[in-house]
Amino acid sequence: MMLVKAGAPVDSMIDAIVPHLEEGDIIIDGGNSEYTDTNRRSADLERRGILYVGCGVSGGEEGTLHAFE
Repeated sequence: MMLVKAGAPVDSMIDAIVPHLEEGDIIIDGGNSEYTDTNRRSADLERRGILYVGCGVSGGEEGTLHAFE
């Protein structure tokens, strides 16, 4: 599972970890990515046999780092 800032940082993280994954592995993106990016990533990774689940966590990176009071 990863929770990084939406946009290019997600693509960079995926590029870094994909070489270490095997067919059937799952990437869970807990960030608040734009759904069109999620769809693009999912389709690309599916062609490589890797599953991608986008499930944004409310509050994103700031909520994780600083919580809400």
